[in-house]
Amino acid sequence: MKYLESDVFDALNCALSSIETPDEKIVGRLEAYSCKDTGDDKQLRKQLESKLLEEIEELKTPEFSFSSSIVSPFGPLDQTASRRTFFYLIATLNAVFPDYDFSGMRHEVFNKLPSVSMIQNTVQNTLFKTMNSPSNFLQQRIWTAIDETVDLANCDIYSFNPDWNCDPYSDEPTLWSHHFFFVNRYLKRIVLFTYRSVSNISVNKDLYDDEDEFYMEDINEDINDDRFIRYDYDRVQAMFA
Repeated sequence: MKYLESDVFDALNCALSSIETPDEKIVGRLEAYSCKDTGDDKQLRKQLESKLLEEIEELKTPEFSFSSSIVSPFGPLDQTASRRTFFYLIATLNAVFPDYDFSGMRHEVFNKLPSVSMIQNTVQNTLFKTMNSPSNFLQQRIWTAIDETVDLANCDIYSFNPDWNCDPYSDEPTLWSHHFFFVNRYLKRIVLFTYRSVSNISVNKDLYDDEDEFYMEDINEDINDDRFIRYDYDRVQAMFA
């Protein structure tokens, strides 16, 4: 996979690291890739192809009454196009999270999503739930940037739903996370939009010992105070002026 540099994505990623309340911090990122195989990608593709074709052959044996097609979110895996999409998502995850190896993941950790509007509602109700009206500007910029990169009207959309042993955020006090892939097969491009909520309470408790419990009590009293929501709206506007 070839990383596609984007000044707009860089600016948005800065903004997506500045959403914080006393009890949680939202961390998000957007990355775009072209579906161009590197040397490592070719090896990974060969590995996945071999594994999937072996599974398909096993399903053709008499003890199995199933179709030779393995059902997946990408379509039947006995079809080359379906296996290619599966490979692209794995390769993208490996590129975005280089400290992890996702090559052993099953296709069941992915879901195909029906519409862009469904994803937009999810983002509205999770990523921006702690923010006030200025967040509309940031949301609009995010969806415009994704659309300009991969043409949302012609994208297939997938979510990544890892269990604990393949979650790249498993070593953090993560409250929740979302990972969305926007795949345009015609442009041969993929955008990954990933974001998570990290508990500030857990982090703060690690920083202070028992003698500082009074400090934590003061912090907790202010959790619902809107004044403590940090979001640099003016800076984000200046980025896109």
